[in-house]
Amino acid sequence: MIELDITQFLAGLLIGIAVLAAFSVAWDRLRGQFAAKALRRDTVHCRVCGAAYRRTGNETIQSCPECESPNPSGRDRRLG
Repeated sequence: MIELDITQFLAGLLIGIAVLAAFSVAWDRLRGQFAAKALRRDTVHCRVCGAAYRRTGNETIQSCPECESPNPSGRDRRLG
């Protein structure tokens, strides 16, 4: 059987809590980065009025809710 005194037990417990807290912080930051990337991917900027809105559906052409002009969604493949 493993023999531990109270100081070794408390030190192990504190180290375990610190490791768990570090993993929790890392997971929260990673989840925040994924959410920010999804928000950037789903945001469309109107080329006519400059309004920013969220993409709805999977259509490649989204109409602006402000001026109703068609805007391509997804990656911009224009040169220049």
